[in-house]
Amino acid sequence: MVNLIVPPKYLAVYAQCIDDTLPTFSPEEWIEKGRIYQVKHYTEPLNTSEGFAVTILDKNGEEIHPSPSHWSFASHRFEIFSICLN
Repeated sequence: MVNLIVPPKYLAVYAQCIDDTLPTFSPEEWIEKGRIYQVKHYTEPLNTSEGFAVTILDKNGEEIHPSPSHWSFASHRFEIFSICLN
């Protein structure tokens, strides 16, 4: 089981896209290199060699889902940073 991590209310987490190469499947929605997205939640890494899955939001606050079976993006596509809102 993988734990889902939701940032606390006092912390805003963002992801800047550094890799927008298309996957082997044809995505319904995709990301743009250089753009910064708000992170809704992410998972713990499955093991030390793997990254984690990041669920991001568009500018309207809607989740971006590449396909019905892929609801998140791999963390290696982003530079993740957080801002303390206190």
